[in-house]
Amino acid sequence: MSRAGDTAIAAEVQHRRTVVVDVILLLMRNGRILLRERANTGYGDGAYEPPTGQLADRETIVETAIRVAAAEAGIAIRAENVSLAHVMHDVSGSGRIAFFLTVSGWQGEHTEPAPPGARWFPVGNLPTNMLDRSRVALRNYAEGMRFSTYPAFGPAGTGGPARPGARHWATPWQDAFSA
Repeated sequence: MSRAGDTAIAAEVQHRRTVVVDVILLLMRNGRILLRERANTGYGDGAYEPPTGQLADRETIVETAIRVAAAEAGIAIRAENVSLAHVMHDVSGSGRIAFFLTVSGWQGEHTEPAPPGARWFPVGNLPTNMLDRSRVALRNYAEGMRFSTYPAFGPAGTGGPARPGARHWATPWQDAFSA
């Protein structure tokens, strides 16, 4: 004798969605942000984005941030220096959730040329060859948004969400990171 619902439960479990979780570090210094040039990833190679890594099995978001800081920026950070800046749900592909984190301080000094492909850019003059989702998330964070969806849903041609009183991103971006 079989129990009612066994088949329905098994079918439902098979269709659960797996979402990739990205951890992205916003490392700022003297009005500049550290960006890395993507290489050998198969997506967006040659474009810039902040140091990024995927959440590994049984790893916390902060543990991922610590790992990414060491591997992609050559710095050591402490858990207590990590803060949530922005969360983005990227629905442009199969689905991703990105946690953008700020770091209030670190040990070591990232200076060029190491690690390869990393450069400091003025926050008001980001490279034109930057991943669009990163650029959108940085703009949204600077405008005070804690959560956004990519691609942004709003009036046609705005490139962003419909928000009353939203300002052009360059000024708030500079205001948000002037320290």
